Amino acid sequence: MPNQTYPPSIHLENNLDKLLPLIQQFPFATVISSHNDEIEVTQAPLVLEQSASKIYLHGHLAGNNPHGDLLSNSKVTVIFHGPNCYISPNDYASKQLPTWNSLSVHIKGHCQTTKEPDQLYRILEMMAEQFEQDSPSDQPNYQIQRSEEKTARLIHHITGFKIEVTEMIGRYKLSKDKTKEDIQLAAEKLKAKNVKGLNQFIDNLIS
Repeated sequence: MPNQTYPPSIHLENNLDKLLPLIQQFPFATVISSHNDEIEVTQAPLVLEQSASKIYLHGHLAGNNPHGDLLSNSKVTVIFHGPNCYISPNDYASKQLPTWNSLSVHIKGHCQTTKEPDQLYRILEMMAEQFEQDSPSDQPNYQIQRSEEKTARLIHHITGFKIEVTEMIGRYKLSKDKTKEDIQLAAEKLKAKNVKGLNQFIDNLIS
């Protein structure tokens, strides 16, 4: 049998201009590492930094999260999850089988942790700066104040980390093996599905 790669190359994306926007729009990521044959998984918002020819991801964990102690000087996998949804044969113009389309960015890298206050403040400042831009308000954007009492207390209860990205690939499954019309129809379904029902779902969770 011929050798078939997985995922198929048609579903892979390595253009940074198409990868970085997903990371910035969906910054809540899954961070995965292994220690003594045990898989450790944590979800956390991450902020991206480009410096010269390198890309870094910055984040922090609660100080009592045991994963923080295991991340130091470790290899990690990070997944940023974009939109996804079921695509019915009824969504296509031509005869097709059902499938599931999705967008995600998979990253491998090397992680270092820190408890040093200046580095922790910098991480918090970077995160506030980016995420406040993505959260428009009629009030001025919130800025981290190092002199603020609550922030000063928080610094002693978090573990910061920095991931140097060594590999980045997008898994962009968008029915690209179909006709142009079907590709567009599947894209419209993906856009619509990721809005429909979300408000009610969240309302149910907090009621």
